[in-house]
Amino acid sequence: MKDIAPLAGLTASAANNYLVSLVRTGLAAADDKPGHYRLGPAALSLGVSAIQQIDGFEIVRREVTSLRDATKRSAAVTTWSDDGPLSLFKQDGDQRGAFEFRTGLIPMLGSAAGKIYAARLPSNLTTPLIEREWAAVIGGKADVAKFREDAARELKRKGYTTIVRSDLTGYVSIAAPVLDWNGDVRFTLSLAGTRASMKIEPSSDQVKALLAAATSATQALGGKAIGHD
Repeated sequence: MKDIAPLAGLTASAANNYLVSLVRTGLAAADDKPGHYRLGPAALSLGVSAIQQIDGFEIVRREVTSLRDATKRSAAVTTWSDDGPLSLFKQDGDQRGAFEFRTGLIPMLGSAAGKIYAARLPSNLTTPLIEREWAAVIGGKADVAKFREDAARELKRKGYTTIVRSDLTGYVSIAAPVLDWNGDVRFTLSLAGTRASMKIEPSSDQVKALLAAATSATQALGGKAIGHD
């Protein structure tokens, strides 16, 4: 404590108070040698979690590139953040323009990845986002329960979700979840194109490639691929 306190800019009593709190929360633990301390189990868990996050992103980043190369369509990986679905990395396909993904926050209602989070995450996390987007884009009161149920039913039936726009762009996208060892959605992988260039039926080559990539990433993270009817 005499060595740590001045290096940390603290008094000995303040350093001791911090140490007591760290031990109580499991971030530090008494060592076998009297007067010495080491990292506690909670600190080790944090370190493992950080490593898993880094490794997990590298896994899905490679899958995105392979998916783009195999399908020639735009591919992206998304994760969940406190502010909603967050696109982390993308690779543009042969088609450019409205069919390209973007990085940053993406919509819940207008993205296939958003539908996966609506289907799998607790309602308290997704309902405020869905209601806010519904009011801004569609207007009126959002039927959140139906949106979530429809998304969950589609994901269960097919193992992936779809978005098909009725506007002139002909935009379509599909997304599949990447699960961790606990069965939680860690990432989503997505493909985008046009109705003319990308088929969204389960028998299509693009869907098969997407599901294979999601399964590969899930297995690499120690998870079990999601079942579907």
